[in-house]
Amino acid sequence: MKFADLWARGYTSLVPIIPPTAPISANSTLFKRIGTPQDGRGKTPGIKGRDGNWFSWDWVPHVADETDLERWQRMGAGIGIKTGSGLIAIDADAPTEENARIIRDAIERHLGGALPIRVGRYPKALYLCRVTDPYSYTRIDFGPRDDRGQAERVEALSDGRMFVAHGIHPGTRQPYTWPRDLVDYDDLPLFEPNQIDGLLQELLTLLPQAGPDPKLIREGATTDINQAALRGDVQTVRRAVAATPNTSHHFPSRESYRDFGYAIKAALPDHEDEAFEIYASWCDRWEDDHGRTNDPDVYAADWRRMKGPFRVGASYLYEKADATSEGAFNRADAWFQPVARDEATGQQHGTTIFDTIAEQERENNPEAQTPPITAGRMTLDDLDDLPPREWLYGHKILRKYVTFIAAPGGVGKTAFTYAMALSCAANIALLHDKPQGGRPLRVWLYNLEDDIIELKRRLKAALQHYDLGPAALENLRLNSGRDRGMKIVRTGTGTDAGFIVQPDYHLLIEEMKREAIDVLIVDPFLRSHGVSENDNEAQDEVMRLFAQIAQETDAAVVLVHHTKKGAIAGDLDSMRGGSTQGGGARSAYTLAPMSSEEAVRVGVPDEERRMYVRIDDAKSNMAPPLAKTEWLKLEGVALGNGAGAYAGGDNVQVATPWQMPDAWDGVGDQEAPLLRLIGEGMEDGERYSARTQDKGRWVGDLVVATLGKSPEQAKVIIAAWLKEGRIETREYQSKTQRKTRKGLYVKSVAAEDVFG
Repeated sequence: MKFADLWARGYTSLVPIIPPTAPISANSTLFKRIGTPQDGRGKTPGIKGRDGNWFSWDWVPHVADETDLERWQRMGAGIGIKTGSGLIAIDADAPTEENARIIRDAIERHLGGALPIRVGRYPKALYLCRVTDPYSYTRIDFGPRDDRGQAERVEALSDGRMFVAHGIHPGTRQPYTWPRDLVDYDDLPLFEPNQIDGLLQELLTLLPQAGPDPKLIREGATTDINQAALRGDVQTVRRAVAATPNTSHHFPSRESYRDFGYAIKAALPDHEDEAFEIYASWCDRWEDDHGRTNDPDVYAADWRRMKGPFRVGASYLYEKADATSEGAFNRADAWFQPVARDEATGQQHGTTIFDTIAEQERENNPEAQTPPITAGRMTLDDLDDLPPREWLYGHKILRKYVTFIAAPGGVGKTAFTYAMALSCAANIALLHDKPQGGRPLRVWLYNLEDDIIELKRRLKAALQHYDLGPAALENLRLNSGRDRGMKIVRTGTGTDAGFIVQPDYHLLIEEMKREAIDVLIVDPFLRSHGVSENDNEAQDEVMRLFAQIAQETDAAVVLVHHTKKGAIAGDLDSMRGGSTQGGGARSAYTLAPMSSEEAVRVGVPDEERRMYVRIDDAKSNMAPPLAKTEWLKLEGVALGNGAGAYAGGDNVQVATPWQMPDAWDGVGDQEAPLLRLIGEGMEDGERYSARTQDKGRWVGDLVVATLGKSPEQAKVIIAAWLKEGRIETREYQSKTQRKTRKGLYVKSVAAEDVFG
């Protein structure tokens, strides 16, 4: 069985599973658990790194696509299937044949005998089916508790869970089997959620030691619970959690630990950072009888997976603290805080249970929930000690903001972005701009178009041309969208109409923070989202999200985009798509090839002009506009990688700085001798002419031949001499034409300059 086989059968919510004997990265949270009862290999989703070692990952938000399948297959990963979104796995964790038979018979009575069965360690078994409506994870506990307070259980796995469909069981070291074959997803038996509940309710009466008050244990909450009623005050929640001991005695199971986290999150929905800090400090205090502690990466991932609506909140926390803190916390104090009276105004201040009731009432009044708009007052003190803007690369890239680079295809966008990236990573000026900040910057190039081999070719060519070494690579991160695509938002359909933020948005932020990225470059912008390019509302949402990424990661975001046909250099409206794209960026620049007119002006052959690229300022909200157009020249770099039928190897373009030649460059000392020649006239006695129509007499030909200028530059020089009065047009008697003609004379040059 392969990933692609399951995908073809309709199982598209797939995850890779770390094999039982796989080597684990020393940097992974799994490393310290190797050889312990918590060794997660064989059942934990994970990825194989380039060094051959495996590491766990936050698999829940990842949406698999077909590019993942081959990559995971090459890794040798086991195959996991995520439950939820209609797929339910009934996991019967019954180690005795008697209890396993009770469960099997009950399933067949309630759900029939057609459910596929997967077995890892007999007699435990997993039964697969679908449900017609959303169904939360639900379980029943039975049998004796172990030394950690864990009982045997039957679980209905749903959202946020997964199971191993193919691979090696970590305990038996034998393959998982399907005694009753897996069928196509669409052929799985389909049931109402209440049928699943009915099965579990009957099992509570059949299985031994289900407890004095047997009941279904359902994760999360039902939507009929008033979420506002779960809220609490930040300081009171903090005191309650601080007073609650975190021990295996008070929180014997993983579910009880998660319930406490759910309650904190539900109590402080508007204070997410503080809520996590309170939760993390509580998790850090845990240590069981065996000396085990909570892993920060694990509890942080658990926190991210805790989603509302919730069923427990502040009241649960206060009751737990009151019951376990030995008098350190009194839950009555949470609802009846001292009421103080302001002597000046007579107003009362304080929070009582009635405030909470009022908040519950406001839950049904959306207008009452809208935060007020308050006019912000300013004083001179507010304007003191303002920090400077954190420019990272010239005045083009700014920390916490978005920059657009737009150009037609084939102009050198990628070569330009590589030069910018390496300039920042090496802290050295490679083009016209200098990196700022006083240190090398961490840059992430995420190319969503080319394969990784092509990206490496470009990188090698750039390093070779700029003479950079390992130090620059230390600060560069490079990804190909062909290996792992990236979309931060998509357009919904049907009942999900609107814009749906994708898991990649959060994963991108998480990875940028982990790697301390200073500059993220996304190329091309079009492939980073799944909304209409021409819909202004959609593009406004994309830009809002990228701006939020820049803000949350304290980084700069550079988006590389295409221009329309017939684009005008420096015109913001030349970018493809809705106008809100440019509006969402704080700076934007266009790249354009040298025009035919420009090539003529500087003497560049027409067939070479596309190697010269101009950079124009299309928008600068926070910096002065470019004083003049900047230019690049694309140079070819031979990689020397020829072999076999491709003995010639590859030649890759890199961007180099180039200055548009000035008409007066190099004139200097040659000006006076040239004016002397003009003053002497032509060999046949005729005078030079300022008019291009006077073939054979046009003085521009002399300027071109003497100074090596283009005809266009010669026109600039001649016009300046005429304007300054260095030369003038007068009538003279032509000996060859025997008539009066007009020609050039030197007017105001010192005699020693003209005659020596």
